[in-house]
Amino acid sequence: MNKIKLTKIASIIIGAVIAVILIIMGFRLFSTVFTRASDTEPRDVVVSDITQNTAKVSWSTGIETQGVIEYGTSPTALNFFAPESTRTKSHQQELTLLSPNTTYYFQIRIGDKKYDNGGVPWTFTTRSTESKQTISPAATSPTPIQSEEVKDQPTPIQTIEVPATSETQGCNETDCTKIKEMLGKGCTTKDYFQCILKLTPTTTP
Repeated sequence: MNKIKLTKIASIIIGAVIAVILIIMGFRLFSTVFTRASDTEPRDVVVSDITQNTAKVSWSTGIETQGVIEYGTSPTALNFFAPESTRTKSHQQELTLLSPNTTYYFQIRIGDKKYDNGGVPWTFTTRSTESKQTISPAATSPTPIQSEEVKDQPTPIQTIEVPATSETQGCNETDCTKIKEMLGKGCTTKDYFQCILKLTPTTTP
């Protein structure tokens, strides 16, 4: 009878110990699953320092993790990988050997879990090579000096020949007949009348 009682007591104790162990393991498993779902998820994903061939991706996690960026030029073909070298909470990974003026898509994989931007990959576009060629030496060079000299030269003054008149040339003839013939050709009617008055003798009273 005592052996039976001892066996029952022993089995009860062993069962209690096993139950406690199972409860502890279940609690740890539940806490691990909860931690993975919340603390390993990437937060504040930012793409910075985008150039023609490189870009930096940064994010943070609640616990130290080591992730891999899976990226590519198509949202359905993320064939390139950029793994982190260490475990950390503040993550920053540089993507290199990118093509200029190209849109890239990426997601972050931590362990067996892949994270994206609400069901679609994050995206960014590299800079174009034309951004450096917009300012060329020809565009910034000053206007040639020759063109400035042409602009600064005054307009040539055109000379106008004025036909000679009696006032400019004068009437040098003393013969009234010749003066009469040269009317409008250097002599005026005034010259003709003066010549006649000179020839007409003045009468004395």
